[in-house]
Amino acid sequence: MAYNDKKILQVLLEELDKVPERCDGYRQELKDLLGTVLILEHDHAISRTNVVKKIADRVHRVGMSLYRANSGSKD
Repeated sequence: MAYNDKKILQVLLEELDKVPERCDGYRQELKDLLGTVLILEHDHAISRTNVVKKIADRVHRVGMSLYRANSGSKD
């Protein structure tokens, strides 16, 4: 990983630590999402996968998790 990549990752993780904990584990879910996005981007660079749809699906999952946590719904 190049220095700039490490610096960008460090800044992103520091910013994620500042995000309000909207429900238990929310910040960790966002950090996991960041890791997933980075892996998807890496895979995309190698095999030209449909990265936009894959990232949108993962973001949607985190959003639904927050929605369920805030609404009390378990569907």
